[in-house]
Amino acid sequence: MKIAFISDIHSNNLGLETVLSAMGTVDSIYCIGDITGYYPFPNEVIEEMKARNIISVMGNHDKYILQGFAPEKANEQVLKSVEFTKKIISEESLNYVKSLPEKIEATIDGKKVLICHGSPWDNLEERIYPNFPNFEKFENIEQDIIVLGHTHYPMVVEIGGKIIVNPGSCGQPRDYNLLSYIIWDTTSNLFDIKRVGWDIKRFKKESVKKGVDSKLFEVFSRRK
Repeated sequence: MKIAFISDIHSNNLGLETVLSAMGTVDSIYCIGDITGYYPFPNEVIEEMKARNIISVMGNHDKYILQGFAPEKANEQVLKSVEFTKKIISEESLNYVKSLPEKIEATIDGKKVLICHGSPWDNLEERIYPNFPNFEKFENIEQDIIVLGHTHYPMVVEIGGKIIVNPGSCGQPRDYNLLSYIIWDTTSNLFDIKRVGWDIKRFKKESVKKGVDSKLFEVFSRRK
């Protein structure tokens, strides 16, 4: 089977559509959370996810929308994002977000898989970057494959018989301006990080019309 992993869409409908178009035919698609936040198209994103039967866990931004506020320690952009999203998200979309689990534990093609936005120890908030200094902690996790999001940095790390993967972001990449996702070939057990170019100028133009803070586009100016 071919399984696609996407993450951190952050209400970027154009990013999601671009990645879905690029990935072609797959058996299943999993989203690793943060469907909402930052950009102005949460309803369009959720409609597309439902139409494509994308399976998703909840991310920290999704949780903030449900509870109506971000933690006090959050930066200004996150605080503003929550207030902005609360004004534009529909009741139907909110109900969809409410239905999301904080983690998924499944067996896929004979392999035990854990899917959560942050980490196995903090499903919503902990960030596991590619340079995480304690990957040996994952050796004690029951599952064979651990799929994480939250960092917006793609990675594939093998340690102690475990494979830890992160598809990066198809809505707000932070290590480069290309969108990213992962294709898992369950037969070979290989994980392929994919990068996709997209129409950033168009997205900026459409988002500004919806009242998005221009500072949220600065991340797209980064270079690898």
